[in-house]
Amino acid sequence: MIELFIFLSLLPKYEIVCDTEKVVVQSEKIGDQDYVPLKSIAELCDINYVFDNKSQRLTLSTSQHLIILIPSISVIMIDSSYQNFPFTSYLIDNEIYFPVHEITPILGGTFEKLIFIKELEEIPEIKNIELFTRGDSTVLKIGCETPLEFDVEFNPQTSVVEIDGRYKDKKLKPAGQVKKVNLSSYNTYTRIELELSDVNSYQQRKDELVFFKKSFKAVHLVVIDPGHGGIDPGAVGKGGLYEKDVNLDISKFLKKLIEDSLGIKVILTRDKDVYLSLKARTQIANRNNADLFLSVHCNAAKRNREARGFETYFLSEARTNEARAVAAMENASLKFDEEVLPSDAINFILYDLAQSAFLEESNYLAECIQTSGEKLLSIPARGVSQAGFYVLRGAFMPAVLVECAFISNPWEEKWLREKRNREKLAYAIFSGVKEYLQGYEQRLSN
Repeated sequence: MIELFIFLSLLPKYEIVCDTEKVVVQSEKIGDQDYVPLKSIAELCDINYVFDNKSQRLTLSTSQHLIILIPSISVIMIDSSYQNFPFTSYLIDNEIYFPVHEITPILGGTFEKLIFIKELEEIPEIKNIELFTRGDSTVLKIGCETPLEFDVEFNPQTSVVEIDGRYKDKKLKPAGQVKKVNLSSYNTYTRIELELSDVNSYQQRKDELVFFKKSFKAVHLVVIDPGHGGIDPGAVGKGGLYEKDVNLDISKFLKKLIEDSLGIKVILTRDKDVYLSLKARTQIANRNNADLFLSVHCNAAKRNREARGFETYFLSEARTNEARAVAAMENASLKFDEEVLPSDAINFILYDLAQSAFLEESNYLAECIQTSGEKLLSIPARGVSQAGFYVLRGAFMPAVLVECAFISNPWEEKWLREKRNREKLAYAIFSGVKEYLQGYEQRLSN
């Protein structure tokens, strides 16, 4: 009998569950399949396991059923019949190994056991985490042999970083703009809470986060956010037009205009029909240290199908019932989010204060876009408004949301269907951005 010895690293472990009991087993790779030891699984499932070393025969049995197999032989006796399978079992270190994906159908099916199998992901070990200053910035550096995934919930007062990895040392000293730090290590992830001072932005790199105070400078990067997408269609017109499709089309053309005419790099939060949480959209802008954030939408009014026009918003508490209604409609995407931004009054004030450094610039950007829309579009102009859009709260840079037209209005829905009108809308937004940039550069030079 051939005895196989496998020397492979990073082989997956599997969790085997039977009834309410479970066991974790280490697999071995043979060919292109993962094999697991049968003995511990048989014990878990109350199946008798008897291996005759002389005959090299394994007998698995209960009071009602029987399996007999021999390593490296593809024929298995199940109860009173012999069956041929496209695989064999193997003897490794005096243990019989069986293909992991055949455990449930063969053992579970024969012995009438409900067996669940889950591959366990290897939890990375974080070697070190440190905070230090680099120039006027503060760096949180994460050391690990393998690339790590980490999520950042950024707020200029208190930010939270969650890393997919285990860190044994629970000590981390504050540095620079980080005044207080709390590190908690769990079985599968590490959470770091940071109390910040004099910070309004951050940048995420491969293995580090850089916190800093963004100063006004020339615009090098614009993030355009086509609203909604994927499972979230946004508003739907009476004729069946989806807002998410119109938003994406306008945004793609706007990107081309800005890149070709202004030479400024543009990132789209989505370039196809996929869903992104509201939080993820502004994280893209913050992570890439964007200079402007433009969220593109179409408006809708459930109770007034006659409502029409082009409107531009920047972040603040809504001043009119109509502005509140528009914000509520766009914030409805939160129902698709697994995690939402804080919505209570105190947290809104914190986000609003964080945005206050850019409030004047956001207002000016909104006015430039709205003025451009009034000049270039044939639909009514509804002016600049303020409202509490979630998608703008997390963007720490000049940020506006454009409601291009009313998809709930039958005439404007038809108007939005035409490609040339979507291009007109993109050009109107582009012209407003261009005017804003000209004034912005003049203010920088003064």
